[in-house]
Amino acid sequence: MIDVDNLFNLFPDEDNSEGKITAYLDLKNTPLYWLGMGKKLVLNNINFKKKSLQFFKDLETELDVEDIKTAGEFVTYNRSWYYFNKIDFKDQTHLKAIEDYGDGTLEASLELAIQYFQKFEEYEKCAHLLKIQKKIKL
Repeated sequence: MIDVDNLFNLFPDEDNSEGKITAYLDLKNTPLYWLGMGKKLVLNNINFKKKSLQFFKDLETELDVEDIKTAGEFVTYNRSWYYFNKIDFKDQTHLKAIEDYGDGTLEASLELAIQYFQKFEEYEKCAHLLKIQKKIKL
């Protein structure tokens, strides 16, 4: 049973900070987050595409399922590029993040993104993604 009288002793008093400074790291501004979000977008797109295309086929509307697929891929890969593009190869923390987080699923998502951008001849994006992919293999 919870001791109600002692419940608020779990939280420190603001007056009792004893000069300690608490620092918070904004994870959304870290290379691990960017790699993770880029990977997540690409890999979740595969499953989402299957489900959404089946949903629209079942509706039997005048919507062109192929247009929906194309639009979904455009949004997915360009949003994943937003995250992958933040990786700076001159920054050692970014390189360390690639080494630590690099695995087969990140490599696969990068490969899918490269294949997508090759179709539209966006080779600058492909080159950047390929650099990340090569850092995983080292």
